[in-house]
Amino acid sequence: MSVSFRGRFRGNWLLCGFLVMACVFTCSRPSRAITGNSDEGFGLDGSLRIIGALFRNRDGSSGPGAEKYDEYMQAVLRLAAAGRPREDLFYEIHLVQSLTYFSGGKGQGGNIDLTGGNTRYRALDEASKWWTRKDAETLLWLDRFNLKMAFPVMDVTIGRQAVTFGKAHFWNPLDVYLPFAPAQFDRDYKAGVDALRLDFPLGDFSGITLVGVLGREIDSSGHYAHEERRFHADWYGSSLLARFFTNLGGWDLAFQGGKIYGGYQVGGAFTGEIKGVEVRGEAAYFRGSESPALNYPLKGDLFEDRLTAVIGLGKRFPNSLVLDAEYLFNGGGESNLSRSAVARFRQGAIPHLGRHLAGFMASYEFTPLLVGQFSLIYSFSDHSCQFQPNLTLSLSDDSDLIMGASVNVGKVPEVSDLGVSEPRSEFGSYPHMVFMELKVYF
Repeated sequence: MSVSFRGRFRGNWLLCGFLVMACVFTCSRPSRAITGNSDEGFGLDGSLRIIGALFRNRDGSSGPGAEKYDEYMQAVLRLAAAGRPREDLFYEIHLVQSLTYFSGGKGQGGNIDLTGGNTRYRALDEASKWWTRKDAETLLWLDRFNLKMAFPVMDVTIGRQAVTFGKAHFWNPLDVYLPFAPAQFDRDYKAGVDALRLDFPLGDFSGITLVGVLGREIDSSGHYAHEERRFHADWYGSSLLARFFTNLGGWDLAFQGGKIYGGYQVGGAFTGEIKGVEVRGEAAYFRGSESPALNYPLKGDLFEDRLTAVIGLGKRFPNSLVLDAEYLFNGGGESNLSRSAVARFRQGAIPHLGRHLAGFMASYEFTPLLVGQFSLIYSFSDHSCQFQPNLTLSLSDDSDLIMGASVNVGKVPEVSDLGVSEPRSEFGSYPHMVFMELKVYF
């Protein structure tokens, strides 16, 4: 099947032109905030990300009649207002506007999509799609909106905020609040959740953190329960978590447990160093509670009891080379792929289809302006893998250009007599991709 790229990109000339103009405009622009200083009473900063990607679909991965190639483009403008009116008071507001074009349908962006939308651990549904059509849409939302107050015995943060636990590169079983995907390219801004966070310091390297998060259940179609309500929360979609961390003999230790989306979790983590090599590990046991059943004819529940564990090694060399390797035991995955595992993966109940996976990452600074990175994720369960090379070029003090690809190896899906795509490997089901991203800060 032949593809006319000229014709298919013609409707996106505005976005392509904006990418070129923004690049030219920012190359010689000095780095500075829009106004003010966030360490004082008020500061306003911003960023603009423009991404263009070309996907090559694998045979059978998109169903009969699918195009061989699909395009994806996205522009994301973020305005971040923050300030410290007093030494014990800090606020943060992030307003984000996106424009997305998808020739292959919504959700096509995968690991390069930077939009919000219906997501876990959010009780307030303030996102607005003020313009939409069959192959494009805009989305406006508040990614963060919080106030932090410092008291003698604790810090209190209330509102939509980013909550991060864990130090691994690919997988963080304890990082339950909207973690980055293992193959996520852009990790500058983690999405916020509607939370109340209490931090109690117990020493220089020890403390207790309590987090309460309001959220709502998301159904199998990806829509909020009680979608007609702007604000809604239920116990199933909310969370109440306690975390204790300390340092013993140079090793960072953490233990946490409580209610999370769909059930209960208990786990722990350690990070230390042995002869210059960082050693880290995380493990979490999840027990589902009142989980909905999978859609007929599949059997079983969406959330099932499982153990997830990660062990990793990392080394940073004086010549700027960084190496990371991790092994994941995914107790919710399966050695032989099934449609039940695929359904759980698509609804976010498990991180991967397979049970045993490994990840490797290498990063090297060729020059102060050019950094290369190579990532590999391999599934021992079906012997499929994903290669992800990328280069980051610093265009100026406040702009970067990232060029990368995702190459997937594995058995491609088969299309049944009923026209249903049946996956035979995890990464063999993914399309190949090349992308370019311009990041501008102002």
